[in-house]
Amino acid sequence: MFLLEKTYDFDELVRQNVHTHTVFSKCAKPEMVFEDMIAAAEACGLETLAITDHSDLNDGIDTYANFLILKERLARIDTPVHVLIGAELSAYGVGKYAEPYEVDKALDFASYSHIHYHLPSWEHPEDRSPRGYAEHELQILNALFDTDRSDNIAHPFSPCKMPFFNEEEKTATLAAITDGELGDILAKGERAQCSWEIHTPTFLCFPDFSKRFWRLGKEVGVHFTLGTDAHTLAALDPRPYLQRLKEIAGT
Repeated sequence: MFLLEKTYDFDELVRQNVHTHTVFSKCAKPEMVFEDMIAAAEACGLETLAITDHSDLNDGIDTYANFLILKERLARIDTPVHVLIGAELSAYGVGKYAEPYEVDKALDFASYSHIHYHLPSWEHPEDRSPRGYAEHELQILNALFDTDRSDNIAHPFSPCKMPFFNEEEKTATLAAITDGELGDILAKGERAQCSWEIHTPTFLCFPDFSKRFWRLGKEVGVHFTLGTDAHTLAALDPRPYLQRLKEIAGT
């Protein structure tokens, strides 16, 4: 379901960060201690902070146990920040999910990844061309939106997790998604009450696609969120990206 209000104002969007990792994620820096993250969020003026530690197939991480631990710690913290304890969940293939449905629904914020192709557990398309991957991503999202598992899509369509492609091929996976296909899947996500993350690394690195994503999202009327994929305390603050985000979006 939608957990944040709809807005197309970047000055409002940078008051949230819905993609952050604590030390429960192996990729996070040791400084990403939950309590210190909340203090850093307060210092940079965030109104909403979502914790989205990784939850991948066979990763040995107990997502629900970590959720309970952080909820207990949050109950002891007095903060004006709206803190959501969630996870970066995995739709690792068409109709394939790393966590039981009951875990997804227990979390404050179920943010789904559909493009972690660098992981050995991830399903790949038979056609391994840029167009083949574009079609596969759309198939995964279409299946996901036939369920009510997801509150948010993390780094949508980002080719950053495709180390087997060069930069030209990564860009080609984005160009291979037509405006019609993009508009249709954005609309289906909205009907499923699932928001779409403006993932700052992807938005800045692939501006041509980002412009289309933003324009079509506004036309469809989707709920956007904003996340920096923070693995350090400094990266919790989206404000340094504000001007460039506005320039790319044309706002």
